[in-house]
Amino acid sequence: MFRLLCCDNARIGVSALEKCGFVNKELLVVQPTRDIPVARLENTFFEIIGIEDSGFELAKGNHRHDFFEILWFTSSVETVHYIDFEPYPVESGLIYFMAPGQVHAYEGVSPSGYVVVFSLDVFSRIMDPQLRVLFNPFMNSGVRIGESQSGVLLQLAELMAMECRGDKDFFILLCYLKAFLLHIARVHHAPAFAFDKSGQRMSLLFELLEVNFRKERHAAFYASALGITPKRLNEILHEKFDLTLTRILHTRLILEAKREIAYGRKSFKEIAFELGFSDQAYFSRFFKVQTGMMPVDFRSRTFRLSQNDVARKVSDASGG
Repeated sequence: MFRLLCCDNARIGVSALEKCGFVNKELLVVQPTRDIPVARLENTFFEIIGIEDSGFELAKGNHRHDFFEILWFTSSVETVHYIDFEPYPVESGLIYFMAPGQVHAYEGVSPSGYVVVFSLDVFSRIMDPQLRVLFNPFMNSGVRIGESQSGVLLQLAELMAMECRGDKDFFILLCYLKAFLLHIARVHHAPAFAFDKSGQRMSLLFELLEVNFRKERHAAFYASALGITPKRLNEILHEKFDLTLTRILHTRLILEAKREIAYGRKSFKEIAFELGFSDQAYFSRFFKVQTGMMPVDFRSRTFRLSQNDVARKVSDASGG
């Protein structure tokens, strides 16, 4: 089941999820008051949910996951959802992929579609780089599928749902999931990760970045791990992304800074130190150059938006 760790002092009802049986009826409240809520998988390794079934609604407001998530919209609504603070459309045929730690938020009325969630243990059994790259946190714009592809995906979704309702065999669900992702990868066409030698190196590079970006800022470290020179690494990045490694590292640092700043109980000094900056002033200048705002302004804006969402939930729960 899902358990949502909520940052708010009020105990906010999530009745739509409770109806579905995906949230414990006792909502945990962590220390006051500015942690991003964390949705966790408990006592399960895999679930698939029809968004329109049993009153299920997408979680609103900024929240993190401790699991992998596939979000497939089968209808369109006039709203957006946010992945790592950037807006993306809610349109029929769009499939989004989120990795643990990413920040998600949803506005407006829920569309129809499916949510597939699974644990790190499941993901670790997916070895194919063309499938793993779908969950790359640098690539959040989703994959659009047409009607010709949706039929087989619907069949696989139903097979996954039937297995979840039945024996829930780990390896059967893993096979269905791999088939589901392979059909999506067939239409994905990500030339930056084409499965030549350079594409495989790029997949490995982004995995290395996720582990080391806080401390390792030099091309030599990543080039050595990939078995190439720093010059060749930047040539490949320029060919495939029109970016340098420095730009990619800055993007990843800013993303993590936003995640830590938004509702975080850590001070800006602590965040700066954990991200490898020598002092808070340098970190604040870097953040301002990259985002156009100071860290304190970003935190204030994000917290204000969250409080508006809390007020709406309280009003809904009280019937107001």
